[in-house]
Amino acid sequence: MAGYQKLDVLLREELDAFYEEGYDIDKQLLGSEIDAAVGDKEKLMAIYNRLLNADMRSDFPYSEPSELEEIFAQSKPNSACTDEPVGDFNKFYGAWLGRCIGCALGQPVELWSHLNIRKWFEKAGKYPIDGYVPTHSPAEADGLRPGVIGSTDEHIKFMGTDDDLRYTVLGLVLLNSKGANFDTYDVGANWVYRLPYRDLCTAENQAYLNFANVDEFGPWGKPENAMEYFKRDKVSTYLNPYREWIGAQIRIDAYAYAAAGNPMLAAKMAHTDAYLSHTKNGIYGAMFFAALIAAAFSEKDIDKCIETALSFIPEKSRFYEMVSVATDIGRNAKSDDELIEKVQALYPGMSWVHTLNNAALCIACITYSKGSFSKAVSLSVACGLDTDCNGATVGSFMGALLGETGIDDKWKAPLNDTLYSGVIEYNPVKISEIAYKTMEIHRRVFSEI
Repeated sequence: MAGYQKLDVLLREELDAFYEEGYDIDKQLLGSEIDAAVGDKEKLMAIYNRLLNADMRSDFPYSEPSELEEIFAQSKPNSACTDEPVGDFNKFYGAWLGRCIGCALGQPVELWSHLNIRKWFEKAGKYPIDGYVPTHSPAEADGLRPGVIGSTDEHIKFMGTDDDLRYTVLGLVLLNSKGANFDTYDVGANWVYRLPYRDLCTAENQAYLNFANVDEFGPWGKPENAMEYFKRDKVSTYLNPYREWIGAQIRIDAYAYAAAGNPMLAAKMAHTDAYLSHTKNGIYGAMFFAALIAAAFSEKDIDKCIETALSFIPEKSRFYEMVSVATDIGRNAKSDDELIEKVQALYPGMSWVHTLNNAALCIACITYSKGSFSKAVSLSVACGLDTDCNGATVGSFMGALLGETGIDDKWKAPLNDTLYSGVIEYNPVKISEIAYKTMEIHRRVFSEI
């Protein structure tokens, strides 16, 4: 079953995915064959099987495993962590608020190019960005309209539902019931119980569908060999060309908060979650940002946080290579415009929701910010690409780093300390209340390790 997309559309996406991963395929030839086979499932699946059996290109210089043991064997994990749970509520509240603020800022301009984002703010007389998206702008004459009116500056009264927050809350629900000792099958079951199918897209949509076909036990329990079923039926990869896109990277913040001060634990839990739907760089993005955010609870130096997070990434991967480039851009850019231009030039033609280009954008903005919450979050949205996801990720890190007291009131006050997550137990909930709950789970997790 193909999910939202027809089989031929998925296969065209697979051509990009397989080529980016280093497989020796002729995209043009296979594209023509897919076009000729539209509507014929047997022929299309034959093409898919050829992709699955393709060899790696001899000149592909990267080594990118997906299994945790292999990832750690090809990296140099930093196992340093705090000895005691983090007791500073300010940090947990800041992380949750930062995630909500960044998401709300990016929601109305999701799918917009960086040029159109700039045009909207400039014509409204509010560029560089220093507040929520104006509801109206003379740029409306060019056909632009904010996508989520409820998050614009004249209308925002709370953080509305969004996948960037639903997954964070789902992670909290899972941690509350399982602690840190959950497996990928538990992640899938958590989704099926609490997420309507239409709340998912791309990699998550395909993995949800694959998992539902494997989960023959439903509400009657979980088999002892659950992960054998999972791997046998290729839940994360079967007809899933989105396996290196940004989805896993936006799902991991709850694990970072629960593992505050312990980046290795955060990276491990992020891997367990990401493994449901992603491979390779899709997994690395989740591990990196989980470790980065966890480090921010106990480390004040941004460069050291990045260095720690990078220690969990395979040294011969595209993600590892990208981090060095992105940090250099952030350190050396002389202006916002220069940073945006250089970030945009990194991966021309890549999907706007891939892990690599969006992670690079986040890292560059964090580095460039010099510790300013407003600069980091506003610039991460001004850069374009997946604006709500990037704003949320950058906001989460900066909020954990600076705490709630390090975030300007102009960002906090419009949310009225309220989140509508779309998850029944937390819809609505006070952001401060869910931050307290997270802190409690963090203490419990630390007592178990």
